[in-house]
Amino acid sequence: MTNKYCVLSLVWLLVIQIVACNANDQVFETTNHQVNDVKAENAPSILLISIDGFRWDYVDKYQPKFLTQFAQHSARLKSLRPSFPTKTFPNHLTLVTGSYPQHHGIIANGFYAPDLGLNYSLRRSESVNNPQFYKRDPIWVIAEQQNMRTATFFWPGSEAAISDTLPTYLVRFDQTIDHQIRIDTVVNWYKLPANRRPHFSTLYFDEVDSAGHDYGQDSPQLMAAINQVDTTLAKLMAQLNALDIKVNVVIVSDHGMATVPKQNYEHLPLWLKQQFMVKGGGPLVHIYQKKSQKISLSQTVSALNRQAKHYRCYQYQDLPPKLNINKSHRMGDISCLANKKWAIGFNGHKPIGDHGWDQYNDPDLSGIFYASGPNFKQNYQLETTDNIHVMPLLAHILGLKLPSNIDGKLKPMQALLH
Repeated sequence: MTNKYCVLSLVWLLVIQIVACNANDQVFETTNHQVNDVKAENAPSILLISIDGFRWDYVDKYQPKFLTQFAQHSARLKSLRPSFPTKTFPNHLTLVTGSYPQHHGIIANGFYAPDLGLNYSLRRSESVNNPQFYKRDPIWVIAEQQNMRTATFFWPGSEAAISDTLPTYLVRFDQTIDHQIRIDTVVNWYKLPANRRPHFSTLYFDEVDSAGHDYGQDSPQLMAAINQVDTTLAKLMAQLNALDIKVNVVIVSDHGMATVPKQNYEHLPLWLKQQFMVKGGGPLVHIYQKKSQKISLSQTVSALNRQAKHYRCYQYQDLPPKLNINKSHRMGDISCLANKKWAIGFNGHKPIGDHGWDQYNDPDLSGIFYASGPNFKQNYQLETTDNIHVMPLLAHILGLKLPSNIDGKLKPMQALLH
């Protein structure tokens, strides 16, 4: 071993120790020891940040200091239209696969997959980490397979070895992790040696979504959550700007948030729970036929719709085509969709704020797209665009070859680039 190699090895070990120390042993994980190839090493860098539940108009409405300035000077969309259902896991997967939920497989935060005979729930690690549920490769999988290192500090699907591939660096979801640790970890990833540095990474914040659900619009709690994330992002950008490399920072949200009036709840008939397996509630309910019972689905749909006042039910194949969801049996043999700002279910419980309805009927459900960095124009805005097009844009910047079966295209957002 040469002296030069010894020195480089010691430097690398020291860097890893620094990153692990700053991030804490529980939140930093190296999952492989591959390095960037020459092409990947010279590619641009992208940090994709999600602020869960950040509605398209929150910057104008609440004027958070950092995000107001960032949005003004960025390449941006008037709003980012989510895919249906307008829920967290489906749309986070759409953002990184360029595919509608009916194609990437995660059609709700919780559902039954008849093709697998398994239940999926965002609260169960055994399902979230099961790659069988995921039908399309996220951008980090595509990048890793093309010899580009990636990192995820929280992102739905990133803890599953989709196509037998994990990000080079990942942090498993734990909402108790301090914001400072989050940004220190991300910045330290970009301080790694060029052959180990991730060129695509993610960061995620859930506080705004939680406050919107629990306390609603114009609440002090929502404003506090927005300001907390805003302060964290200001610190992060200051640290990124001090680096020797330039990072494209892309800030998105998965969906917006709508207020649900207290009286807007309609109970579904109890016989549904007795005769079918039922998942979901609020804006959307999934109904699955039990193997032991063969009840007429068409008659069930008719019976439900005869008594429905504020919802409508469909066999999943008959769901409105514009929603791009009627090809997935995972939606249930029957899907019941609540009217705008109404909730349906059995127990009468619903949050003050919610999302999940038809994204074309309510602009409150749209999110944000703000991007700044060497590959993006400054102070340039496009009209509202579907979120299936985000991933092809990011892949183009990184120079990645994409599979032909994704739904999104580069063209709708390409004008944001230099």
